[in-house]
Order: sequence, then structure tokens, then C-alpha cells
Amino acid sequence: MKNTFVRWTVVCGAVLLAGCIRPRATGPVPGTDESGEITLTLGETRLLDDDVSVTFGRVGEDSRCPADVQCITAGNAVVALLIQERGEHSETLQLNTHSNPRSKTEEEMRFEVISLTPLPKAGEGPPSTYVVRLRITRA
Repeated sequence: MKNTFVRWTVVCGAVLLAGCIRPRATGPVPGTDESGEITLTLGETRLLDDDVSVTFGRVGEDSRCPADVQCITAGNAVVALLIQERGEHSETLQLNTHSNPRSKTEEEMRFEVISLTPLPKAGEGPPSTYVVRLRITRA
């Protein structure tokens, strides 16, 4: 009788525990295309999962080679992304276009900069708006 009770308790505990474990999602992150990529304009926010959003906050620096100049190196731009979970906890990721780090993981998602457009133009200030292309995958 005691063995039956112990077995029954173990089985019930295992079933209850299995119900609490969230299965690992597969496929593209919601809010991205089939390749896991999104395009955001400066200031735009996109809801990714039920509770995670990403905002293209700013371009911290842009030393990339201007579009109308021939350069030895490509240069680099720093993109700031605000990752917010459930409208509460937020984290700012600083990612680079050509230097490391180009990607970071936050909220079980890996964020990677694919491109930043437009390129600067020689003799002009920074572009009035930027567009960033990101790849977002499950970490």
C-alpha cells in the first residue's frame, strides 16, 4: 500500500511539473519574416512575442564610409535597440554594423544587425532618418 502511494505521488508530481514547463518554440520569432528578419525605421517599435518588443532607439555614431567616397575600410555605426519585456523590464542593446558586437542575446532572443541605411554622404550631416534590418532568432 505504501509503495502504491509513493508511486502515485511521484506520477502526479511529474505530471504537474510537465504542465509547468513551457515547450521551446520553433520557427521564426513572431513579428519577423520567414527568415527571422525585420526592418525598423528610427523610433519604430515592433511587438515580437506576446510579451517582448523591440524599438530602434537611435544611431549613437556613424563613421561608415560615405556612399559617394571610396574608402579603405567600411567604418562602423552603432545602433541602439530598446528591448522591453511585458511593458516593464527594459534593456538597451548597443550593436555595431561592422565591428563587434554585431549581435547580443536578451529575453531568450538573439538580435543581430544585418544592415543600416542610408549610408552617409560626404560633406553632409547625418541622414534625417535611418532604417535598420535585424535578424532575430531564439537563443
